[in-house]
Amino acid sequence: MTQKQLPEQTLRSLSPELLRRYLDAQGWYLAEEQQRAEVWATQLADGLMDVLLPKDPRLTDYVRQLRYLFDNLAIVEDRESSAILRDIRLVQTDVHYVRLLPEGLAPGTVWLSEGSRAVASLRDLFVSATYRATTWLENHQPRPVEPGRKPNQVYEFLSRRVLLGLAQPGSYILTAEIPLNVGVPEQLPLDAQGRYGGIPLARRVSTAFYDGAAAAHSAAEHAALNAGDLSSFAEHAEHGLSANVCEALAELSSHGKVPFELRAAWANNLPVDRPLGILQFPPGLIEQLQLGAEYLRDRFGRQGVSVRGFVTKMERVPTTGPGSVILLGRPEDEPASRAMRVHVELTAPDYERVGRAHLEGQEVLVQGDLERAGNRWHLVRVQSCTVEEITD
Repeated sequence: MTQKQLPEQTLRSLSPELLRRYLDAQGWYLAEEQQRAEVWATQLADGLMDVLLPKDPRLTDYVRQLRYLFDNLAIVEDRESSAILRDIRLVQTDVHYVRLLPEGLAPGTVWLSEGSRAVASLRDLFVSATYRATTWLENHQPRPVEPGRKPNQVYEFLSRRVLLGLAQPGSYILTAEIPLNVGVPEQLPLDAQGRYGGIPLARRVSTAFYDGAAAAHSAAEHAALNAGDLSSFAEHAEHGLSANVCEALAELSSHGKVPFELRAAWANNLPVDRPLGILQFPPGLIEQLQLGAEYLRDRFGRQGVSVRGFVTKMERVPTTGPGSVILLGRPEDEPASRAMRVHVELTAPDYERVGRAHLEGQEVLVQGDLERAGNRWHLVRVQSCTVEEITD
């Protein structure tokens, strides 16, 4: 790769602290301190790599040493030094890179069908990440099988806070940018353990995006190395992994046709507390992701499902208190599916509300977890129950 020389004035404006944060965020570590420079190192597949970081911008050879540093980073990251410089200067923005690796095509190109599918899948991954971040915000546990309809705040965040950047040289690279500096700071409250205090919601979404992909990668790698053992998917589900993430990653690759890599560059004004490397998804891992998604859906069922329909039967003993009803309807995210009878246990207030809806011929919308027992469908762990009038 032929590197263009970086401008002297731009390099001289970079502080050692800014460069130090970037190296740390990319998994490098301080290996040795010298009088005029620091030695930073990282472990590569073919051995240890080290670079020099000059300590003082006033040194006469500061620019020359930085050029040598950027040349080495460009080799390690396999991209142009100008792209690395851009990352370093994005002080208040997290950037996520998706590098598609289609075979037999010129660098910087991808088939239109596969490129458009990758963009749609990238959006799906951010929908999932925003859902998980806002679910944690409300002190609830995200679901291994996410609801088809997410809260409005998920889509509002995506429409206002996630930017699709320019494609970059090097195979075909998509970029998603999440600025952390907003007019009104969005802060997560402290929970009982004092976690998440002072962290912008944008960063929570950003880390949820990367952590979800990393968990899926780890589970798929475990399955590939252990004769298809999918148990790791369930273990990671306890920490936020979902079938939706696995499906979106598989779709991003056009179901194994296009290998890809994910990498994050974190805003320098809010460094991460752990190294986060490049995630590589070859076809073998994509196959395990598809199997893992099916495994999670089979194991955890359909959670957070909204069923819309009409009441066909009501029963409670005694005649006050909680009761059970049967809805004839269908999941709201599958409006063309065949109508089904769903048994639902309701609290006393919800039972009274549904009873009035039944008498007045109104539709009922109930959200919960859809499970099958024998030939019966049950909506359990009901989260909400609303009544809607029929409109012409």
